[in-house]
Amino acid sequence: MTSRLQKEREKQGRWVSSHTEEVAMLSERTTGSCTVVIRFARVAAVLIFAPAFLLGVTGTTTQTLSAQINAIGKVSVPSSLTLTSAGTTFVAYSGNLTVSYLARTTAATGIGSLTMQATADFSPIGGPSIAAGQLTYTCSAATLGAACSGSQIASTASQTNVVTLGASVCTGGGGSCSSASPNSVQSTFTLSDNPAYKTGTYSATLTFTISAI
Repeated sequence: MTSRLQKEREKQGRWVSSHTEEVAMLSERTTGSCTVVIRFARVAAVLIFAPAFLLGVTGTTTQTLSAQINAIGKVSVPSSLTLTSAGTTFVAYSGNLTVSYLARTTAATGIGSLTMQATADFSPIGGPSIAAGQLTYTCSAATLGAACSGSQIASTASQTNVVTLGASVCTGGGGSCSSASPNSVQSTFTLSDNPAYKTGTYSATLTFTISAI
């Protein structure tokens, strides 16, 4: 009897052992199947999302630029001008000055001007005097606008005309603008030679102003 029970237990033990192996094998197959599924899922995710990642995203926007172009002017002259005499007794001194300028006036209603004023009379005292009307000038060959007409008396009290600008004028570029850049005008100065002047060297300061609207 004991021998038979022992054999039965051995049989049961082998069956259990055999069942355990089967379960283990099933577990491995199941685990392996999960791994395959997971791997397949990962591959599928790469296949689905990789193209979008590689292409990226392109964004666009726009920006409006604006600029306010105003009427404006600029003027320049040499640093100094020496008036000379021909040497004949008491003949007036004279000298030519080229005034360079750039200008742009408003279309239709714009105007502009180039003017001059003596901001310091001749010094030292005892020589010629601008305030006394002894310095005059003429204007010619303006390449933009109209040069002053006739003889002008230089003043220490106010600005006097050199060039007058009209509407829609501009420097350079041709077309509706002048072909010259910069523009220029010739100013010829005449200083009387009064016998009452004391000998010596005299100097005065002239200020040129350009305006445009």
